[in-house]
Amino acid sequence: MINTEITTTKGMEQAQKKVEQAKRLYAQEKKKANEDKRKRENANKYMMGGVVHKGFPKCYSFEESEMNEILKVAIATPQCQKVIADIKARATNQVLSSPVESEVKSNESERTESH
Repeated sequence: MINTEITTTKGMEQAQKKVEQAKRLYAQEKKKANEDKRKRENANKYMMGGVVHKGFPKCYSFEESEMNEILKVAIATPQCQKVIADIKARATNQVLSSPVESEVKSNESERTESH
């Protein structure tokens, strides 16, 4: 009769330990990433609150629903939408062009203007 029982070997035990260690390490790294994300989000919320406070010094007398109403209308204005689009465009241009590229572009424009 053939023995069909699966027996564990020393290599299998070591591999199982490595799997468990990897799972723990993954959980730790995931927790650290979530903490970092939460810190960035909180910092952004504090910054936005400060901006609202500066822009609306009397905002302490408003309720949240009233502030939401004010900001919703303000953000919907064409002027605000243009500023948002301009900022996004600047951010895209900063990512797309490196400082070396901008120096080259400015040098090229200087050369073409002088001729």
